[in-house]
Amino acid sequence: MNGFPEDMKLIIPKGCDNAPRKQIVIDLTVAILKQQNEIIKEYADESIIWFQLKDNKKIEGQCSFITTLQEENKNIIDCLEIYQVITHGKFASINGVISLASGTKIDFCDVYMFSNAARSGKVKEIKSYRLEHLN
Repeated sequence: MNGFPEDMKLIIPKGCDNAPRKQIVIDLTVAILKQQNEIIKEYADESIIWFQLKDNKKIEGQCSFITTLQEENKNIIDCLEIYQVITHGKFASINGVISLASGTKIDFCDVYMFSNAARSGKVKEIKSYRLEHLN
């Protein structure tokens, strides 16, 4: 089951289109949630490390990364709202809220480290923070 229907709502703040790396971070975040493996392979380094801090998990390598997404992403996502995307050198972060069809909302923040500061740099590491949204 794809956890991210094609008609899912995507809310992005104005001003995110003026920096190429910001768009890469948005595109990779969406690709991770939609399990778009070709986009993930385009942006993620072969030796990517993904820290899921809430679950104290460390996933190493692009193949393990993709397999983990397929195993874990069982919820249907209605909306992804991005609050901010911040980039500086080889670092970036994105935060917002994921709204599930069940009504649950999850606050998230992903901190990215790229292989270098160039636009062609691939994502070497992601640290993911997830909390159930408080009303």
